[in-house]
Amino acid sequence: MGKLIEQIQVIDMIGAGPVDLDTDRTGDYISVANYRRALLIFTNAVGTAGDDWNLTVREATDASGTGVQDCDIVDEYWIKQAATNLLAVATFTRTTQTADALIAGNATSAEQACLVVLDLDLARMSEGFDFLGCTVTLDASGGAQYGSVILIPYDARYPQATALGALS
Repeated sequence: MGKLIEQIQVIDMIGAGPVDLDTDRTGDYISVANYRRALLIFTNAVGTAGDDWNLTVREATDASGTGVQDCDIVDEYWIKQAATNLLAVATFTRTTQTADALIAGNATSAEQACLVVLDLDLARMSEGFDFLGCTVTLDASGGAQYGSVILIPYDARYPQATALGALS
């Protein structure tokens, strides 16, 4: 079976994170054509009240974002959230929703640390759309709000053909 790192990709999607989310962030569009599933992991640090985050999963037909549209495949996600840090939060809370591209932070998501994990079924992406991306926006602006987004494609369709880089 080998080492896990030899079977997956780990991709920083919105810049060497964490980055200031006070500026709307649009991630790279990553080829997921050779994968069946992907974990999308969003983190944010304790920030300014009212700067609640919005994470939107997007899909495109190529790495430059051609034909970009919402990728309405998020029907569940897992979250840990705490007022100061996540060390005291032992388990994730599973949240379900009607399939959508958007996950909106709750009323205290800005002033609390959050770790959000999406386990995406890539077969549900639109026909001809093989590139996955995301945007992160805030409900308000003016305060510091730092976060990051990591993509981990896994369950390769053709493991022997999986490239070391997923940008093309």
